[in-house]
Amino acid sequence: MKANPPEKITRRVSVILGPGGSSRNLLDAVLPLLGRDKTIEMQGVFLEEAELKHAAELPFVKELCRVTFSVREFNSDQFDRVLALRMRTAQRALSVLAKRAGVAHSFRNVRGSAVNLLLETANQSDVTVFEPLRTMAAAMSSRPYKARSAPRIVVAFSDLESGGGALVVASHLASGDMSCLTVLLAPAATDVKELEQLVALLPARPGRVRTLSRFNVGSLIESVQSEGASMLVLGATAEFMDPEILRILRQRLRCPVCLVRYWGGSG
Repeated sequence: MKANPPEKITRRVSVILGPGGSSRNLLDAVLPLLGRDKTIEMQGVFLEEAELKHAAELPFVKELCRVTFSVREFNSDQFDRVLALRMRTAQRALSVLAKRAGVAHSFRNVRGSAVNLLLETANQSDVTVFEPLRTMAAAMSSRPYKARSAPRIVVAFSDLESGGGALVVASHLASGDMSCLTVLLAPAATDVKELEQLVALLPARPGRVRTLSRFNVGSLIESVQSEGASMLVLGATAEFMDPEILRILRQRLRCPVCLVRYWGGSG
C-alpha cells in the first residue's frame, strides 16, 4: 500500500510596508524567496506608525527639500491623504508581486506602536521582513528610498541551531549566488563540524564567513554597515525579538531586516 506523501506546511512570509514609499523595492528584494514553492502565503502589513500620526497632528510639520532648500508644510489632512495614497500603492505592488510569484497573498493595515506591531507580526509569521525607520520628512518625501543595485545579503547568528533556517533563507534571497552572501558568526557559533553541515545545505560556499569578536547589537550593526548590506537576515531568537533590540535595529540600520522564525524542509 502506497504511503500518502507528507502534507506540505504553508509558510507565511510577512512584509512590513509603510509610508516611506519604497514598497516596490522591498517587495522586489523578497521575490527570490517567494519563488521557492507554492505553499508560501504572503502577507503585506501596512504600518501606520503612531509616532508619525502624532507628528502630523501637530499644528504643522515642516519638510526641507534638500535640492531647492525650500520648506513646505504638512498638516494632518495632507498627511492622511498622502498616507492613503501610499497604502493603495503598497497594496497594488503586493498584489502584482504575489501574482508574479504565483503565491497566495493578503493585505491589511494596522496602526499603533511600530515595534509592538512588528513583534506581533513576527510571532505569527515564519519570515518577517521590515525596513529601517523612516523620518517624517523621508516618509512624506516624493523621492522615495531606493534599494542598492548590487545585492549583499548578510546573515548573522549566535547559535547554529537558529542559524540553519536563517542561512537557507539568506541563500534564497541571494538567488543562489553565494558570492554575494556574507555570514557573520558569534564567537560561540564556531563549531567547525556543525558549521560545515549548515554550509552543506547551500548550493555553494558563501562569499565571506567572519567570526565577530563581539556579538552585541552595536558591533553587529557596524559589521553589517561595513559589508554594505542590502539585507540583514537574522534568526528570530529571544535576543533579536527583544523590543529594545528591534527598536535599535530600526533606528540605526540602513538596510531591511529579515527575521526567520522557521524555515523547515529542504527548500
